[in-house]
Amino acid sequence: MIDFVSKLSLSYLFKPGTKHLSVLTVFTSLGIAIGTAVVIIVISVMNGFQDELRTRILGAIPHLTFEKPGGFADIDQVRATVNQNSNVVDSQEFFIAQSILSSPDTTRGVMIKGTDENEISIIADNIIEGNLDALDASNNIILGDALAFELGTLPGDTVSLVVSNQMNPLANIPRVISLKVSGLFSVGSEIDQNYALIGTDAFRKAFRPTNGAGIEIQLRDVFTTEQTASELLADLDLGSYVKVSSWDQSYGSLFRATQLERTMVSLLMSLILLIAIFSMLISINSLVKDKRSEIAILRTIGYSKWDIQRVFLQLIAFIGIFGVVFGNIIGIAFSNNITEFFQFLASVFDISLMNTYYVDYFPSRVEFNEVLLINFSTLLILFVFGYIPARVAANTEPAKIINQE
Repeated sequence: MIDFVSKLSLSYLFKPGTKHLSVLTVFTSLGIAIGTAVVIIVISVMNGFQDELRTRILGAIPHLTFEKPGGFADIDQVRATVNQNSNVVDSQEFFIAQSILSSPDTTRGVMIKGTDENEISIIADNIIEGNLDALDASNNIILGDALAFELGTLPGDTVSLVVSNQMNPLANIPRVISLKVSGLFSVGSEIDQNYALIGTDAFRKAFRPTNGAGIEIQLRDVFTTEQTASELLADLDLGSYVKVSSWDQSYGSLFRATQLERTMVSLLMSLILLIAIFSMLISINSLVKDKRSEIAILRTIGYSKWDIQRVFLQLIAFIGIFGVVFGNIIGIAFSNNITEFFQFLASVFDISLMNTYYVDYFPSRVEFNEVLLINFSTLLILFVFGYIPARVAANTEPAKIINQE
């Protein structure tokens, strides 16, 4: 059964003498709801873009590579040992070199990767024309769609691969190898501008690698690369120098920058929520001043300071919980339908909002543990700072107020 103190707290949610919510209740709850929703939406969108970046870039490049002077004596056995690690998705022979592709229209520096139909990166799933089987022919090449556009080539056209002596570029005249564009891929990142694929046999003939094939490895958890590399080296016990490279060396700064950006944007958006919380507390403080006579009467008839304090703490709890729950509904619903919302805006105002990005939608991922953290932090701040006006109400001196009245 609800006691008198709780009934009094509930009564302050409504206009005096009516069953309609008061202006204080509506606007303070709405402010907290909007602040909570904005933080959830921003964090969810940043999560989505971070996932897209991780998938479209890290999915297309090796997470970890091993290379050994002179090559591995038994590369199949090494791969079998590597694949036994719980964090390894798959491994493959690894050939890559920086070179130049030339067409009648332009010349472009690119990364040339030697591969076959067993390609383990997401490039294999993003071939938009042709297929990897075409690389069995020694004169075929598959380009990223952005690279093909820059070179002004289409499938069936010919490009020139310029290869120089890697040990001493000044010793020999560069060799020029004609290759037929047999396909295109598009992973939706800068990889499309910088990568081209040729067959492993064609790579050996063109570049004549002195160290033989390396091993590229795809990992389940890309953020434990260093630990996994240490485990693999201990398991392999290769006994001589092995060159270990990871995605962090080339793209680590990019991901650290996106993580910092995510943190800073989230903090800035949290200011909206803080403003809503402080606005509510200012309103509660004004309510305390308006209700001084009632507080004095309650104290006179025997209600303790804690009872008075509880009236306003419960009022803050009712408004805060309602605002947080409503904010969760708005934030999660909007986050899960943000692409449709911006498509609607684009159609209404006849504009394109995603021209500058690799994707034509707004990626979003709601993490419920983050939503719970936002809710807990909001309610904690409410009660910590809400204690101030509640304490002011509890310390009201009945005799002084009655004399003034």
